[in-house]
Amino acid sequence: MDNLVRSVSNALGIKPERVTRLLKTRTLRLMKYRGFQYVVIRRDMGDLYEGTLLITKDGWQSYRFIPGYPHIKRVLLLRKAVTTHFIDRVIVEEKMDGHNVRVVKENNEILAITRGGYICPYTTARLRKLYGNDIVNMLETLEPQGMLAGEVVGLENPYTKHYYPEAPDWGFFIFDVWTNGQLLPIAERRRIVEEYGLQNVPQLGEIEKNDVETLYDIIDKLSERKREGLVLKDPYNRVDPLKYTTAYINVNDIRIGMEAPFDEGRHFLFPRILREAFRVLERGGGEEEIGETAKRLGLAILEPFINSIMNYLEHEKIIETFRLVFYEHEDLEEFMKYYLGLGVDVVPVSIERTSDGRIIVEAVKYKRDTMREYKRIFRTGLSPLD
Repeated sequence: MDNLVRSVSNALGIKPERVTRLLKTRTLRLMKYRGFQYVVIRRDMGDLYEGTLLITKDGWQSYRFIPGYPHIKRVLLLRKAVTTHFIDRVIVEEKMDGHNVRVVKENNEILAITRGGYICPYTTARLRKLYGNDIVNMLETLEPQGMLAGEVVGLENPYTKHYYPEAPDWGFFIFDVWTNGQLLPIAERRRIVEEYGLQNVPQLGEIEKNDVETLYDIIDKLSERKREGLVLKDPYNRVDPLKYTTAYINVNDIRIGMEAPFDEGRHFLFPRILREAFRVLERGGGEEEIGETAKRLGLAILEPFINSIMNYLEHEKIIETFRLVFYEHEDLEEFMKYYLGLGVDVVPVSIERTSDGRIIVEAVKYKRDTMREYKRIFRTGLSPLD
């Protein structure tokens, strides 16, 4: 433990006694993945982002520092934000609806790290199986400290499920690449990703920063296709990127969140209502558009909420179902141990091994907060909220 505290103290520039205190309060969390040990920063600490981690396989005499993925500011008013934030040209890339992972090679092993800083056994195993050689070859050209960041999408996903025709089950789309701690320019990143047979996130255009009408057209088409949104980037990373989500995804996220309102709904509601209010305002804000948006929001809030209550009355449980694919039983066991350690209540309901050796798992997550509050409401008749 002394070596651990000393290493974390040196890496983060904080006193050993504070490291000990942060470990006790779990602001810094010590985790294990097979032969690796790592320490996760669970909230922003000065210049250190949530999800930053230190990792070792040979004891804490030596370790690797992996920075957290930087926060991207969200745009509410495109015309104001884009024209004032960017320098000249703007690259428009698709923001895909999945989960963000950083991918590194450590001790000759690929590791997939979630936005929160945890090594996900499931994502790691699938990346190794589907793209392993290509990722290893690419990271070897980027060393030292080479790192990829991308979006994992598809329906076989324990985090965010969204159907993409180009990746219906599972896919990995790269949006950032680092070497020597530096982010590659976008054209260089796209070239090297394609060179190694991997996939970039879709590029939707390159525009002058004042050409906001083109952005409106891109966003409207994305919303019609039920896609999440876009990320706006400087071609040479001279300024930070910005992100914007479509009307479709704002409303659909609310609908999904309100299926388990006391677990997810409160976190989903106000930010997305805020986005829709400013979207309507910027695009003209006519009475008809306000009425249509109000109807969509109202249905997205109340319909799944009421269905959730009725479902609870019938079954006395609220669950989310998902399907996962493993290639080794050890990977399945590692994933279940990982989720248990995070305090996520996941239960496999069926496990099937196919003729080609895959292990198909149908599982459920119990939405305990919503179940508990529903039980209390029907027992007392009282609201849990003021």
